[in-house]
Amino acid sequence: MNTNTVLLTGDNIKTAKYLGTQIGINEIRAELLPEQKVENILSLKKSGMVCMIGDGVNDAPALKIADVGVAMGAIGSDIAVEASDIALMNDDISKLPYLKWLGNTTLKTIRCAIFLSMCINFVAVTLSVMGILNPTTGALVHNAGSCFVILLAALLYDRKYCPALN
Repeated sequence: MNTNTVLLTGDNIKTAKYLGTQIGINEIRAELLPEQKVENILSLKKSGMVCMIGDGVNDAPALKIADVGVAMGAIGSDIAVEASDIALMNDDISKLPYLKWLGNTTLKTIRCAIFLSMCINFVAVTLSVMGILNPTTGALVHNAGSCFVILLAALLYDRKYCPALN
């Protein structure tokens, strides 16, 4: 997924290293208190966007301070769910690549929709200044642009995720 994964845990170092080797995480920071997790998140944010995934009360401050907080909702504490931006209700961590893909796809769609809308409005204003469009046709062109934006957003609904392509 072109990301750097860091394991921040309150568990002891031996358990954390074992888990890290099992799931392929090389950077492990163990035996952390909640405030140390926050310090680590703040440090990691200096390098770029940070997504924190957690499930417990001890993760809530770090979930809140991260750029994106993801709570494991079914097994997680209520405070972790409240502090996060996203809650995975079935605790299936394998959905994270889909979540990242969906977020990136949504942002691309939003950028495309804004660009399209601005282009349509620019053309409409230019044609109005030239006297080609009157106020009624200008309003129709503006509303047509809004319809295009809605149609682009609707394309997100049934878009298929293919892990092999991401």
